Amino acid sequence: MPTPSTARLVHYAALYFAQGTILSYFLTFNVLYLRDHGFAAADIGFFQATLVLPFVLKILLGMLSDRVNLFGLGHRHPYIVLGLLLQGVSFALLPGVTLPDGLATFFVLAMLAAVGMALYDTSTDGLAVESTPADERPRVQATMVAARAAGILFALLAGAWLVGTRGWPAVFWLVAVLTVPGLLLTLLAWRPAVTRRPAGFAWDAFAALLQRDNLALAAMGALYALALDGVLTYLSYHADADNVADIGMVSGLVALSMVGRILGAGANAPLAARLGQRVNLQLAIVTSAAACLALAAAVGVVLLAAACVVFGFAYGHFTAAYAAAAMGRSDPRIAASMFAIFMMFLNIGIALGQTVGGSITQAAGFAALAVLMAALVLLALPLARRVTR
Repeated sequence: MPTPSTARLVHYAALYFAQGTILSYFLTFNVLYLRDHGFAAADIGFFQATLVLPFVLKILLGMLSDRVNLFGLGHRHPYIVLGLLLQGVSFALLPGVTLPDGLATFFVLAMLAAVGMALYDTSTDGLAVESTPADERPRVQATMVAARAAGILFALLAGAWLVGTRGWPAVFWLVAVLTVPGLLLTLLAWRPAVTRRPAGFAWDAFAALLQRDNLALAAMGALYALALDGVLTYLSYHADADNVADIGMVSGLVALSMVGRILGAGANAPLAARLGQRVNLQLAIVTSAAACLALAAAVGVVLLAAACVVFGFAYGHFTAAYAAAAMGRSDPRIAASMFAIFMMFLNIGIALGQTVGGSITQAAGFAALAVLMAALVLLALPLARRVTR
């Protein structure tokens, strides 16, 4: 029999792997699918933007699971089950929708799947904050980050093969089927008789967000997401863009980055145990800056591929280290809400990185962008000192 700690890790890994598969679809395949059916870039852009809304509203979903014991069945597991069902059933229905005539139905199902993912994501985070001992947090976050990256990587590679050999319906079924392991493990872990949360919801707990240490953590998250996602988004503008313009090559570079992200997330727990949280965060910051510089300096496809692995490692390490720190600073009374707020600052950073990164790349090129972002991420070093004091 697995230990409770191992069982938790396997459960979280299955949930985050499922999350990675739907993210891979929304971030990569949805654009290609709509384009194949004749939709213009502007229409696709609007469609993609609306799918972001559930992630923005994830804070409200977190407050829902913090406050409401769903039908007396609990605050976490029933929401996780509901979210997985929304994701799986919606994708199972998508092959029956024809485009362009069925666009409204397609949009509703895609939105329901996105809401479902956001619901089980924030509920899982709340469950992890409440049930994970302090010494296990780095390992839990490493598992979550690595499993999500593995889900993205697997869906990216399997989806590309399925489109070419079985057609688009097989991709929808892939996402639907890969929600099943997480659903089964959640049902196995669910103990309706012990659904009482360790701490009751309290509005005054939100005041902790204004503490300087928590503001420093939020600022750190926004900075690193701005810098790293700003660089990653405009990787195709690298000086060797002519050599990576092929979609297969671009997918390969993204896949290598995901491999690095898995390795970086896996390295977080042993590094945190050996170095302590503060030094581990500082190492993640310095490594991220070095990875940006490596992308700026890389010449040729081989060096660029190696730099993508290094960049992915830094991204995975920093993400896991930041999330572990956020877990430690989330009040159990509002576990899902507070953790979701910390994650919101990552989304703010990502949005800023994509906006600012585009302007810098257009004005000065990718290399200048990577160098500037390397300098920007180093501004998080003094914040790490305050977060972990």
